[in-house]
Amino acid sequence: MLNPRACVCHPAESTSPQACKATTLAHCGEVPRLLFILALLPCLIVSGLRAQTFEETLGLQPSYLTMEEALHRVLEKSLDVRIEWLNWAIAEAQTQGAWGKFEPSYFLSSTWRESNLPQNALEYVQTGGFLVPLDEPNMFKQQSFLTQTGLEGRLPLGTQYRLFASLGEFRNDLNRQRPPAIFYPEYGAAVGVTLTQPLLRDFGPSVNLAEVRISRRNEAIADSQWEARLQRSIAEVMLDYYDLIFAMENLEVKREVVLFAQQLVRENQKRLEAGVLSPAEVQEAEVAVAVAREEVIAAMSFAVEKQRRLKSQILGSLEEGAGLIFLPRDALPIISPRTDRQQLLQTALARRPDHRAAIEEAEKQAIVVKYTRNQLLPRLDLQATLSANGLSGDRSGAFQEAFDRQGYDTQVGFQLSIPLGNRTARSSNAVAEHRQQQAILNIARSELNVSVELDTVIAQVKAARARLDTTKESMRLSQRLLETEQKRLGEGLARTFDVLKARNDLADASTRRIAALADYNKAATQLALISGILLERQGIRIDRSRQQPQAVKTEK
Repeated sequence: MLNPRACVCHPAESTSPQACKATTLAHCGEVPRLLFILALLPCLIVSGLRAQTFEETLGLQPSYLTMEEALHRVLEKSLDVRIEWLNWAIAEAQTQGAWGKFEPSYFLSSTWRESNLPQNALEYVQTGGFLVPLDEPNMFKQQSFLTQTGLEGRLPLGTQYRLFASLGEFRNDLNRQRPPAIFYPEYGAAVGVTLTQPLLRDFGPSVNLAEVRISRRNEAIADSQWEARLQRSIAEVMLDYYDLIFAMENLEVKREVVLFAQQLVRENQKRLEAGVLSPAEVQEAEVAVAVAREEVIAAMSFAVEKQRRLKSQILGSLEEGAGLIFLPRDALPIISPRTDRQQLLQTALARRPDHRAAIEEAEKQAIVVKYTRNQLLPRLDLQATLSANGLSGDRSGAFQEAFDRQGYDTQVGFQLSIPLGNRTARSSNAVAEHRQQQAILNIARSELNVSVELDTVIAQVKAARARLDTTKESMRLSQRLLETEQKRLGEGLARTFDVLKARNDLADASTRRIAALADYNKAATQLALISGILLERQGIRIDRSRQQPQAVKTEK
């Protein structure tokens, strides 16, 4: 009878199962089917185990990183965070634009006119005509060139101002005659100011600065939304990182099952050779190896599945991460979060950026309501103009006379406008008041959501902690059962099936313990996120001392 050991090729001497099979056939020739399978099995197992790596099985190159490195990548590369930050930049630009309505503007107008107009009797006498019978109306000819320039704008009080300087050049039938004309052509200059002050509608800083204040609130809301997006991205990476740790540790558990089943195959093979074990026992161990290898591949697939959301937060472009699988360097920590509900609730209401955004929205709507109520009022504007005038035969002389106040012009009056119906303003005010009520209700809803989320996550933390403590006892009992079954197998009192079942029970207990620890850390992370202290716990602060807010990671 052939010795089965002589028919087994050493794994180091062959690079593939096919080569090992050929070597076996060359050395052994025809052997019974069962003994051939037993001889070939170690080579197949070692070759299959060597191929069960991410690179050879899935074609992915492992890239290891710590939690700190992953969080640094989020701050630097997360597209979600960068996109949300641009909303703040847009709101900040809109705030700057809202101030633009108070910037003065320069104006310049120039008009040339030539006229040859028939005069009525009054105009004829006013321009020096004699009361004599005329067969047809007298024609008055004039050429004029008028220019006006200056600055105009609006003040936060609502005051509209216009600082102007004007110059007119006149050539007509009258100033061609000397006397009565002194200059030909005549140059008339004026410098002055015109003020228009609203007394009802559009009066006061609260109305005229409404757009600026609304833009500032939008800026604060965008800031809070950006911080909320940053916190969610940090939390997502942390949760996925804990899942990856679980996946890798669970993968090691599955690989240990493979090694255990391989060892059991070898031991059963020896017992078969000694005649104390049936071939079926060896076959059961072989099946266990195949099943364990399937579970190893499933554990690898789980790790790949957890890459999707992680990569979306730590990669910044299409080219990055191609063909890579990111694997954790860290082990699962044991976090012990506080579960004092009242203290956590107070902290959450003070720090949660989404809750701050709800408050900012309500304050913004209050500004809008105040503005729309003002627009319900009639318009009553006080108007005043004061100018100094001068006349001369040249341009500079005309302005000199104006500055010397050769003449002056003063006007004071008012303008009243009462809209009939005012439907547009009333509907705008109604919309603003309804939106203000919505914003106030959103604050109440936000408070309720924070409370409910806090209660839920606190319960999850406590349940995960209790589950973690229970899995420790389950692992201890499963280990004792495996040792007992192995001893009974050696004494011939147990079957291979019993040992494999006990080993699988231990593996399941190990997986449940790793999962419980991962879930406990995930629940603690969710608790930190909901209570608004996640960034602080991870050593990340929002620096708002500069013109633009930035997330800064504190180096440990």
